[in-house]
Amino acid sequence: MFIDTHCHLDSYEQHSGEAVGDLFSRLAHDPDQNVQAPEAYIHVACDPADFERAKELSEKYSNVYAAYGIHPEYVLTETAEDEARMLEYLKHPKCVACGEFGLDYHYGADTKAEQVKLFERHLELGLASKKPLVLHLREANDEALAVLHNADLSGTNIHVHCFTGSPEFCSQMLDLGTQGANIFVGFTGIVTFKNAQNVRDAAALVPMGQMLLETDAPYMAPVPYRGKPCHSGYIPYIAQALAQVKQCPVEELYRACRENTRRCYMI
Repeated sequence: MFIDTHCHLDSYEQHSGEAVGDLFSRLAHDPDQNVQAPEAYIHVACDPADFERAKELSEKYSNVYAAYGIHPEYVLTETAEDEARMLEYLKHPKCVACGEFGLDYHYGADTKAEQVKLFERHLELGLASKKPLVLHLREANDEALAVLHNADLSGTNIHVHCFTGSPEFCSQMLDLGTQGANIFVGFTGIVTFKNAQNVRDAAALVPMGQMLLETDAPYMAPVPYRGKPCHSGYIPYIAQALAQVKQCPVEELYRACRENTRRCYMI
């Protein structure tokens, strides 16, 4: 059994044209062993406009949980009201995390200073919520580490979502455990891409007890579906690639990642 620890179900509907309910039904009856229905989904709402939809999905489906955060792409448009609403949604009983939030210099190189300030503020809010934190960190290694080293992370579960960085950065994030943080690193379909050896090298460094399976659906579908809308049923391709990296049976990887999901998110 496995849980997709990070997906965007509403965006999947928009990209694929398939309703969430139809996807769930199709996955439950798909005979393909490489396309399987997960035990549960963690649906991530990182645009304030999508918070209510996430709440609705989590209330409609017993196996859908929600996370609420504000993505760094909204650094110039988010408001105090958005943050106040986020804090209210974090109190919902089906909410399991705060995030995703963080830094993204790939698309936001012109807003670096603003992003750092936002990251510091959201980290403070996330820590105060006592929820697990979902971090989006892309091409901002030094600044991300500086902010995190300056925070009291003791006892905090942190999901480093959709890891795409270098093995060195991966090691530095894992070292946050010396500050008392419980670090988990999530891998998506990128691990199957031919040009993503850096991600496989990073995965080789992550202990089995700190690895999470995720899709970031509808983005980054694994090979052989690359370029198509991704959904949670493709996690077996990700698991198989990671099992090859870790040189272990895929069943062992599933068991470890399922236990890690329980430890990180309490589900």
